[in-house]
Amino acid sequence: MRADLPPALPQPSIGSLCSGYGGLDLGVQAVLGGTIAWHAEVDPGPARILSRHWPGVPNLGDITAVNWADVPEVCVLTAGFPCQRRLGRRPPRRAG
Repeated sequence: MRADLPPALPQPSIGSLCSGYGGLDLGVQAVLGGTIAWHAEVDPGPARILSRHWPGVPNLGDITAVNWADVPEVCVLTAGFPCQRRLGRRPPRRAG
């Protein structure tokens, strides 16, 4: 290491809520570095993609059913918009 360079900062741990396909996570990792500690995604399609791109990273599933006291703390928390149809707040298809 060169003496005139500051020491490297530790890499942040990242938690991801309503992760979708992980696009936001990729962007955050590109800017900050770090590692994804866990995802929380209920949709089976995106969950399969997350497990393929981040093998070994746990998917916590439904954020309303997680015991957050048992979840490892993270330095950075990302969150996508929750799927309103999956939460039952929108009809499956719009009429008209």
